[in-house]
Amino acid sequence: MLSLQGKRLVIFAIILSFLIHVFFGFYLDFSVDEAHYALYGLHLDWSYFDHPPLVGWIQALPINFEFSVGFIRLFIPEVIWLFSILMTMSLTRLILDSFFYFSGDMHFKSAPLWAALCLVSSPILHVLGVGLLPDTLLMLIVPMMMWLTIKIHLQLSQRYSRDLGLWILLGCVLGLAALAKYTSLFFALAIPFCLISWNGLKMFSRPGFWICLLIAAILTSPIIYWNIQHEWISFTYQMAHGSGGEWKFKRLGVFLLNQMVCFGVLPILGVVWTYRRHLNTPSPLTLFFIIPFLLFLYFSGGGSSLPHWTSPAWIALAPIAGIGLSNAWGMSKRIWIRFFLITQLSICILGFSLLLWGGIPSVSMQDPLGKNNPIADLYGWSEAGEKMKILAQKNQIEHLVVQNWTLGSRLAWYAKPLPVHILDERVDQFDLWFGKLPIGKDALLLNWSQMSFTLPVGDTGFERCDKVDSMVVHHFGRDIAQFDFLICKNWQGSFVSQRNDFDFNLPLETKSSTELESPPEQVPSEPSVPNSKNN
Repeated sequence: MLSLQGKRLVIFAIILSFLIHVFFGFYLDFSVDEAHYALYGLHLDWSYFDHPPLVGWIQALPINFEFSVGFIRLFIPEVIWLFSILMTMSLTRLILDSFFYFSGDMHFKSAPLWAALCLVSSPILHVLGVGLLPDTLLMLIVPMMMWLTIKIHLQLSQRYSRDLGLWILLGCVLGLAALAKYTSLFFALAIPFCLISWNGLKMFSRPGFWICLLIAAILTSPIIYWNIQHEWISFTYQMAHGSGGEWKFKRLGVFLLNQMVCFGVLPILGVVWTYRRHLNTPSPLTLFFIIPFLLFLYFSGGGSSLPHWTSPAWIALAPIAGIGLSNAWGMSKRIWIRFFLITQLSICILGFSLLLWGGIPSVSMQDPLGKNNPIADLYGWSEAGEKMKILAQKNQIEHLVVQNWTLGSRLAWYAKPLPVHILDERVDQFDLWFGKLPIGKDALLLNWSQMSFTLPVGDTGFERCDKVDSMVVHHFGRDIAQFDFLICKNWQGSFVSQRNDFDFNLPLETKSSTELESPPEQVPSEPSVPNSKNN
């Protein structure tokens, strides 16, 4: 059992983490995905090309009241992170009271705090606690699923049960999960396995079960309705994206290593100790972790799985880990717990430090490390968007263009309401919002040092592109990125974009197709449909 001082330290860690989230929420510009989902809230619809609509709907009110980025983050992802911690602690207590006859043992009273500590010490969860992604929503929804599943089990165990209200709540939670992310189905699959394991087939005879399914279907209907209107493009995209590319076994090892860095060893240590001590943990509950984790592990072999996708699964595992850690700590098995806890917290502190410094201190964008600095992605976009609006008004240009959606999402947010077009032939969410750039139109092009492209000039691209301005992003005495702004004339309809090491020190001079004596060979770029990183 944790001492009183230990309990205070855990509570302090939760409060401090929340305050750090608030600080960075006001300090940093929107990331790629945050801006993309904020545009969902700005362009409300029944669903969207690459994701269900909840991540946009939940932001609609603060966005339309023109809240700042900091307040949008405060009222949604940061509050969700805090409530997910509290919900996990409540779930841990419910598991103890429902399945452990010795739940009142002193060794287990601190289990909810240990479960919370598993989450506070997981570096990737802090990212989701600042930036709103669909996985942020599932961080709260999945423990709610588990809580209701246990409550329904307890009702089914009674001869005369009143479980209708619980089934209705579960239907609402399942509907919200479907509206949050398609992969929420992986977590929902654990519910029937748990109830059948505990209660047999009894649930199928309960009216509430069928009402639950009906409610979930009704709440999911906006996704179906939108896809019917758009020829099922969302499902087509997800199936193609989920299949990934060539399957390689070595990617599994990389995925597992990333999981250990992002979520730490502490939860695994807690689970191992739980079962090693034969604590009679309700094993079916681990399916909320096992099913999605194994599926994402398999998808990683095809290169279509990202570390943060498993975040709700690790939250589902936290109560079991908390029970084991509390018992281990009470049995004086503390050396390894301290070691992994300090290691994970050190990674969190390092991550916060890199965010604050905009990458590795003293490394500028001219350095090889600076050219691949992911933290630079979070600085300068608000100023670049404002400059684009000024240049567009000054030069009487109505259209903004970029050559990749990851550039377009931030530009469309910070330069709103100007339309932003992606110069490729693939269909994506930007085409649904703004359409393709009309033939013959002039446009203002943004090029960024961290993701630069050859100029879209040629027989099928623009007639010419003139660099009219540039902006260097200075941060703590060094240059971490640069934006170049170009006026491009007479769009011809298509251009195959190619990444390059763009010379961002050129003078403001004209670049035209006649001046490019030997234009570089144009090769297809990698797929860049919206949110290909976070499905």
